[in-house]
Amino acid sequence: MTGSGSLSAGMLEQHRVVLGTLRDLLATIGSANDAEDHGYGEDAERMREDACEAIRGLMAEHVFLVEFFPKLLWELDTNHILGFGWAELCDSVDVHLKV
Repeated sequence: MTGSGSLSAGMLEQHRVVLGTLRDLLATIGSANDAEDHGYGEDAERMREDACEAIRGLMAEHVFLVEFFPKLLWELDTNHILGFGWAELCDSVDVHLKV
Protein backbone atom coordinates (compact mmCIF):
# COMPACT_ATOMS: atom_id res chain seq x y z
CA MET A 1 0.00 0.00 0.00
CA THR A 2 1.12 3.51 -0.63
CA GLY A 3 1.06 6.23 1.97
CA SER A 4 -2.43 7.23 0.85
CA GLY A 5 -3.77 3.78 1.65
CA SER A 6 -4.46 2.76 -1.94
CA LEU A 7 -2.80 -0.01 -3.89
CA SER A 8 0.00 0.93 -6.26
CA ALA A 9 -0.76 0.51 -9.94
CA GLY A 10 1.63 -2.46 -10.20
CA MET A 11 0.11 -4.18 -7.19
CA LEU A 12 -3.39 -3.54 -8.48
CA GLU A 13 -2.50 -5.11 -11.83
CA GLN A 14 -0.93 -8.12 -10.08
CA HIS A 15 -4.10 -8.57 -8.01
CA ARG A 16 -6.20 -8.42 -11.17
CA VAL A 17 -4.06 -11.11 -12.84
CA VAL A 18 -4.25 -13.36 -9.76
CA LEU A 19 -8.00 -12.80 -9.45
CA GLY A 20 -8.42 -13.67 -13.13
CA THR A 21 -6.45 -16.87 -12.59
CA LEU A 22 -8.59 -17.73 -9.56
CA ARG A 23 -11.74 -17.12 -11.59
CA ASP A 24 -10.46 -19.41 -14.37
CA LEU A 25 -9.72 -22.16 -11.84
CA LEU A 26 -13.18 -21.81 -10.32
CA ALA A 27 -14.71 -22.00 -13.80
CA THR A 28 -12.73 -25.21 -14.35
CA ILE A 29 -14.55 -26.74 -11.39
CA GLY A 30 -17.85 -25.75 -12.98
CA SER A 31 -16.74 -27.29 -16.27
CA ALA A 32 -15.76 -30.46 -14.42
CA ASN A 33 -19.27 -30.68 -13.03
CA ASP A 34 -20.64 -30.44 -16.58
CA ALA A 35 -18.15 -33.06 -17.76
CA GLU A 36 -19.31 -35.42 -15.04
CA ASP A 37 -22.94 -34.84 -16.04
CA HIS A 38 -21.99 -35.97 -19.55
CA GLY A 39 -20.32 -39.17 -18.41
CA TYR A 40 -16.69 -38.10 -18.09
CA GLY A 41 -16.31 -38.89 -14.40
CA GLU A 42 -12.59 -39.63 -14.33
CA ASP A 43 -11.73 -36.52 -16.33
CA ALA A 44 -14.01 -34.44 -14.12
CA GLU A 45 -12.35 -35.71 -10.96
CA ARG A 46 -8.90 -34.91 -12.33
CA MET A 47 -10.01 -31.43 -13.38
CA ARG A 48 -11.40 -30.75 -9.90
CA GLU A 49 -8.30 -32.05 -8.14
CA ASP A 50 -5.97 -30.04 -10.38
CA ALA A 51 -8.02 -26.86 -9.95
CA CYS A 52 -8.23 -27.19 -6.17
CA GLU A 53 -4.51 -27.88 -5.90
CA ALA A 54 -3.77 -24.84 -8.07
CA ILE A 55 -6.07 -22.66 -5.94
CA ARG A 56 -4.23 -23.77 -2.80
CA GLY A 57 -0.94 -22.88 -4.48
CA LEU A 58 -2.28 -19.52 -5.54
CA MET A 59 -3.40 -18.84 -1.97
CA ALA A 60 0.04 -19.76 -0.62
CA GLU A 61 1.74 -17.44 -3.08
CA HIS A 62 -0.72 -14.53 -2.85
CA VAL A 63 -1.88 -14.06 0.72
CA PHE A 64 -4.24 -11.23 -0.22
CA LEU A 65 -6.63 -13.93 -1.45
CA VAL A 66 -7.24 -14.99 2.15
CA GLU A 67 -8.08 -11.38 3.01
CA PHE A 68 -10.42 -11.01 0.03
CA PHE A 69 -12.01 -14.46 0.45
CA PRO A 70 -11.81 -15.52 4.12
CA LYS A 71 -13.92 -18.65 3.48
CA LEU A 72 -11.82 -19.88 0.55
CA LEU A 73 -9.79 -22.34 2.61
CA TRP A 74 -12.98 -23.64 4.25
CA GLU A 75 -14.50 -24.08 0.78
CA LEU A 76 -11.54 -26.22 -0.24
CA ASP A 77 -11.26 -28.18 3.01
CA THR A 78 -14.96 -29.09 3.09
CA ASN A 79 -15.30 -29.60 -0.68
CA HIS A 80 -18.20 -27.13 -0.68
CA ILE A 81 -16.36 -25.47 -3.56
CA LEU A 82 -17.13 -28.52 -5.71
CA GLY A 83 -20.90 -28.09 -5.44
CA PHE A 84 -22.10 -24.51 -5.40
CA GLY A 85 -19.15 -22.79 -3.74
CA TRP A 86 -17.28 -22.32 -7.01
CA ALA A 87 -20.11 -20.26 -8.51
CA GLU A 88 -20.53 -18.11 -5.41
CA LEU A 89 -16.78 -17.47 -5.36
CA CYS A 90 -16.82 -16.56 -9.05
CA ASP A 91 -19.39 -13.89 -8.26
CA SER A 92 -17.19 -12.58 -5.44
CA VAL A 93 -14.13 -12.52 -7.69
CA ASP A 94 -16.12 -10.54 -10.28
CA VAL A 95 -16.94 -7.94 -7.61
CA HIS A 96 -13.24 -7.49 -6.86
CA LEU A 97 -12.37 -7.30 -10.55
CA LYS A 98 -14.86 -4.49 -11.12
CA VAL A 99 -13.13 -2.25 -8.58
